[in-house]
Amino acid sequence: MDKVIKLTKIFLKNSFSNMDARMGISTKSKSKIIVYGLLFLYFAGLIIFLGYNLLDGLIAIHQETIFVGMILFMIFGLAIIQTIFSSINILYFTKDSEYLLPLPLKPYQIILARTNVMLIAEYVIIFLIGFIPLVMYGILTGAGIVYYLTMILAVILVPILPVLLISMLVMFIMSFAKLTKNRNRFQLFATLLVLAIIIAISISTSGMKQDLTNEEMAQMVVQANGMIELVKGYIPTVDYLMEALTTNSLFTAIVEVLKTLGITIIGFIVYMLIAQKIYFKGLVGNLFGGGASSSNKEINQKEYRNSKLYKSYVGKEFKNMARNPVFLMQCLIPAVLIPIIMVVVVYAGLNSDGMGLEKITQMVQQMSTNTFFIACIILGVIQFFTMFIYISITAISRDGENAVFMKYIPVSLYKQYLYKIIPNIIMNIVTIIITLGMAEYLLNLPVITLIALFVVATIMGILQSIAMIIVDLKRPKLNWDSEYAVAKQNLNLVFPVLLSIVNIVILVGFVYLLKDINVYVGVGILGILYIIATVITNKYLYNKQYELADKII
Repeated sequence: MDKVIKLTKIFLKNSFSNMDARMGISTKSKSKIIVYGLLFLYFAGLIIFLGYNLLDGLIAIHQETIFVGMILFMIFGLAIIQTIFSSINILYFTKDSEYLLPLPLKPYQIILARTNVMLIAEYVIIFLIGFIPLVMYGILTGAGIVYYLTMILAVILVPILPVLLISMLVMFIMSFAKLTKNRNRFQLFATLLVLAIIIAISISTSGMKQDLTNEEMAQMVVQANGMIELVKGYIPTVDYLMEALTTNSLFTAIVEVLKTLGITIIGFIVYMLIAQKIYFKGLVGNLFGGGASSSNKEINQKEYRNSKLYKSYVGKEFKNMARNPVFLMQCLIPAVLIPIIMVVVVYAGLNSDGMGLEKITQMVQQMSTNTFFIACIILGVIQFFTMFIYISITAISRDGENAVFMKYIPVSLYKQYLYKIIPNIIMNIVTIIITLGMAEYLLNLPVITLIALFVVATIMGILQSIAMIIVDLKRPKLNWDSEYAVAKQNLNLVFPVLLSIVNIVILVGFVYLLKDINVYVGVGILGILYIIATVITNKYLYNKQYELADKII
């Protein structure tokens, strides 16, 4: 066990100790504490604000226990998403893997240490998403000491099974890596297969409550804390912990926690037994098996010889991201995955007997008779989705030390910058189309309104793309030893979030100031303002194209 602890510390040090340098923050400076502190306070404050308002409303209608169920489900879902994006990288794509094989370490020690790293990373995020809201629930409902002890155990236990299940699935798929001649393509296939399985499970389970009648729904609403039944019956461990956190019986709480603990222990034993059999097959196959074809190691010049310059450059950017599982997951997949998940929820979850599409549509429309209000909500949702597209914010950093060759390409730096942000704009448009399609499905908006929203959202996407490459030029991460450092351990990734927050605040301000304005006039004013901002930002990029390149050439 001592070796496992030491190995975990080493993996954590390799993953996070150099993060500050990768993020451009000096470990000796106070700026690190200030930046991290401000980010923590902001997100903690946002979560407290949103959670308090939701919980206060639920308490008013005596349905507060559903809040606990929602938080536990969020923790479980977040653990799944986090593990999908991190498991392949942590288990297989770290530089230290090849140095571990000759060492006198048993397979279970390496596997357990890697799993510990994934879990610790989960708990950092879950503290904000899960722990704070559950503490707030305890305070507002006057819960006793038993609740808080149970809550701590719940936050610890809930993420474990998702991490084990997703990791085991990844190990099984990667165990075939040695059989393939092209590791990069197989890694891409493995990543997409995991996503496909998760989406298929989501689709199959999202409509589980479709058999509820209107009378049953009404009974749940009338009965105190009856609505918690809406989130039960999906995941046994979550059900047990919901019961433990919402019961007034100490005996019941202990029994439910023990049931959860028992299932978790059994899952862990199964995981370790299977992992010891298949993990090293995939690890060895990834490190030494097959090998990448020459087409994956260098750009095939013949392929682009007869194409236009911008097509060649943009095509290269897309292929480089698609070939790398890390960049694929962080740059391309979110543009499609996040909106599709929302579509699945809308189609399979809302379009049910108990919560029919017509009722959902009426509810949204009754929120406001102001179409401009609804239009701003849609733009805000689009902005929220697109902030997870990290193409432009990593456009320079992804090239690493090869970014210096931008100097020698017979194309102006400004044009190279534009070519690098085109993929970001394209993926933004994909997200916009999916989101507007969902909005049309729910609200049956006029075609002219959809066109207007598409134009404004596209302009917002162009502005975001230009602004983010400027940030990456000012703060490039060129000296990295793993793609994971660019895609995850990069403070620049905070800037799309901040810009999206600014845009959402602007939209809220417009709704407040222009609440009675015609939708087309309001959207037109927004469009003009974003066009002006885009022109100014683009002018800055053009005028400063050589100064911005100082850090890369």
